[in-house]
Amino acid sequence: MRPTHHRLRRLTRPAALAVAVLLTVAATWVLAHEGHAPLPTRGAQVDAATGQIILSRDAREALDVQTAEVESRPVTESVLAYAALTSPWQNHAFASSRVGGRVVKLHAQPGQAVAAGQVLAEVESVELESLQLELLNAQNDARLSEKIVTDLEPSAKAGAVAGQSLLDAQTKHRQNQNTLAVAKAKWLSLGLPGSDLGALLLAGEPQHRTFPVRTLVRGTVIHADLAVGKVVEPLEHLFEVVDLSSVWVRIDVLEQDLHRVEVGQQVEVRLTAYPGDVFRAAVKVKGVALDPRTHLNAVWAELPNPPGGDPRLLPGMSGEARLLLAGPAAATAVPAGAVVREGAEHYVLVEEAGATGGSEYRRRAVAVGRQAGGWVEVRSGGLYPGDRVVVRGGHELAGLFAQGVLRPSPEAARGIGLEVEPATVRAVEDVAEIDGAGDLPPARRASASSPLPGTVSRVLVDQGQPVKAGDVLAEVVSLDLHALQLDYLRAHLEGELQEDTYGRLKASGDAISRRKVLEQEALLNAGRQQRDTLRRKLRVAGLTDDRIATVLKTGAVVEAVPVRSPIDGVVVGFDRTLGQAVKAEEPLFAVHDLTRPVIQGYVSERDLGRVRVGQRVRVRVSGDPAFLAEGTVARSGRVFGPDSRTLSVWVELDRPPAQPLRHNQLARLTLVLGQPQPVLAVPRSALVYEGTRAYAFVRQPDGAFERLSVELGRADDRFVEITRGLNPGDPVAIRGTAELQTAYAGIK
Repeated sequence: MRPTHHRLRRLTRPAALAVAVLLTVAATWVLAHEGHAPLPTRGAQVDAATGQIILSRDAREALDVQTAEVESRPVTESVLAYAALTSPWQNHAFASSRVGGRVVKLHAQPGQAVAAGQVLAEVESVELESLQLELLNAQNDARLSEKIVTDLEPSAKAGAVAGQSLLDAQTKHRQNQNTLAVAKAKWLSLGLPGSDLGALLLAGEPQHRTFPVRTLVRGTVIHADLAVGKVVEPLEHLFEVVDLSSVWVRIDVLEQDLHRVEVGQQVEVRLTAYPGDVFRAAVKVKGVALDPRTHLNAVWAELPNPPGGDPRLLPGMSGEARLLLAGPAAATAVPAGAVVREGAEHYVLVEEAGATGGSEYRRRAVAVGRQAGGWVEVRSGGLYPGDRVVVRGGHELAGLFAQGVLRPSPEAARGIGLEVEPATVRAVEDVAEIDGAGDLPPARRASASSPLPGTVSRVLVDQGQPVKAGDVLAEVVSLDLHALQLDYLRAHLEGELQEDTYGRLKASGDAISRRKVLEQEALLNAGRQQRDTLRRKLRVAGLTDDRIATVLKTGAVVEAVPVRSPIDGVVVGFDRTLGQAVKAEEPLFAVHDLTRPVIQGYVSERDLGRVRVGQRVRVRVSGDPAFLAEGTVARSGRVFGPDSRTLSVWVELDRPPAQPLRHNQLARLTLVLGQPQPVLAVPRSALVYEGTRAYAFVRQPDGAFERLSVELGRADDRFVEITRGLNPGDPVAIRGTAELQTAYAGIK
């Protein structure tokens, strides 16, 4: 008794009074619980049967009982995740020169705002000078050959000049015209203006000019490692420009939270740079592949920078994001301190009458929902906005209502998801369990790349966008494509000339030797083969027949190679930048077809003898409690990995899952080995454990639950055999058992 007395001496006067009141009230509860009517006490009266408490003013003040109103308000839960800001694909670009040379002028510097297409620098190029000379020489040759043809035509008609001489002159003139046409196309292929080309040919002499380096996007120059006089290579990254009108928010969500995130969900972003600010956005894209190392799944949102002034949101910033879970716009809610939890029960104390002399409260069981921001949603229990509930002192009064039996109220049963079903005879299978992960067959996991080297000029898709096979995802400006088209244009023009020459030779009859005709026919066939080969190369490069026909008709080359999707699917990622130089066949995009995923399982040497192709499998995903699929072991890797010491097997699902199964998503595989005779069994969720002992909760006729000790036999991933402790038909709790166990511990 001495230690207790010592502790009581140290209590403050109000606290001591509160203890005294509770002791008095507890005594009243004991009498009432023994069947007596509630008795008046020193300031408190309790009716445990009806859940009523009457407190005098002194008792209420001693317990510091305070109340607050029930409100109608949103209660929004959230998922917390790490967030980082990045540039959208279309808002970040490098600027480079298509020709090598020396920088002679700089028009922009880091930190400067620039417009799309603005000239950032000028490059003096020997190649450009050579092209001007090539154009002027081609023009002069064409003019000269035209004059020669004009002069020969009257003489040929008069018979003063042999017809062969006129034919040769006409052929030479066509060749010169073709050379000029190809040189013009080459000029335009470099992105040089057609007006400057016209001025050059009109002047008839080389002009000093430079090659302009232009930006693909508007924005701010963030990097430019240049100086006047620096020698640069074609496609070398000279400037880096970022459009800061908006930024993407990359939100890395834990695998276990993925099933709670949906497109359109509201997001609150808090950045380290602005600790007091909250930026609001909505989920635009939910990624479809997990990082194989961290097992985080990227979710994307977009935030605009306010127009005018310096941008506040910058790529590279980091912070946290709260993904708000969708819920009703308004719900009946109480402060979190008002809810008392007692085992499986949640209840509040509602103030029914209050006066200066005392107060009356009544216990009311409730089913609780969302909890956030210090408020709890109440989904049932007969509470209404405007009711007053105890928010301080309620927990001190909670012990007065301790139950002697485990009989959940309807609100408690709803709150814990209580389900009951009879114990019955079932087939408990012989199974083996192994780890696995979501996988995509090679035919459903593709990379999109450019068939020719160049620089990325346009990105036409967004993260997570569905695409069809053949859709253009991006365009790559390729000097190799330009050269290929110029070669094809030249071959086409020469082919037309060869066709025309061959026709004239055949029409000349005996005036031309047969050998000359045969030689021309051989040249014509060789030209056709070359032209057909170049046409096939252009098709491989991604140009359609219509685009190729346009090149021949207009003489203007197609500037960019289309990067097409190889399969139907979803765009998973793009890790390049506009204006960035890329190699031929270098992967630019990943595209995943999630319609028929497979599961890769990892079989240890210990389980090898129990696994075979054709075996039935049940699949569960660790990040989604509701996911359950069935399939068959379809293939085996046949070799143990030297590092993991496991054998890979692949499971094909019977049907596509309702929710996408992501690449690298962790899974648990249950392989069915055999079907023994049926036995009395319950679902695994029906059992609770204390140490090595197993128990089940059985509902009695009066609604109370009794915890019974059970002995177990075989078990699979769904059911457990009961060898002793239950009878067929016993109503057993199969959901909410963990909460029943907690409640049982409070009354036993």
